Amino acid sequence: MRTRTLATLLALAGSSLHAQQATLVGTWQLSFPIGMQVDNGVPTPILGTGMLTVEAVGDSLIATLVTDHAPDMPARPPARLAAGMRTGEAVFTSHAPGQINMNGEERDINVISTWTLTATGDNLAGTVQRQIEGFDGLAQDPQPVSGARQKP
Repeated sequence: MRTRTLATLLALAGSSLHAQQATLVGTWQLSFPIGMQVDNGVPTPILGTGMLTVEAVGDSLIATLVTDHAPDMPARPPARLAAGMRTGEAVFTSHAPGQINMNGEERDINVISTWTLTATGDNLAGTVQRQIEGFDGLAQDPQPVSGARQKP
């Protein structure tokens, strides 16, 4: 009897992970901050859009983010995001090269982005927080992300 109960609980846990997986899997048109401009110590998000495609791979969610080209900014390569499976929100991380301009001097950097996303029907909401490796004081506060599922 205990074995059957345990098997039922494990099956239910697996189906709840599958339900979250199914809600995020798909293609999403996103609005999100693509960068930050700091003038006189005041940060202002630079907003942009892009297409996020999420797939289930084993016990993970793997996503590709293609950012739409923004005027006056260099083109960005697609970003790969990964998240472990769990119920509720998904927390994706990505690493990407970038550039920072400090006092007129440009430097190459590595940016770690943490995306916390929740799908409700055809709507996606959450935040993205960015940290620049080697610059502990330059972490960006979480910024809002929103999106809509794209129909095939």
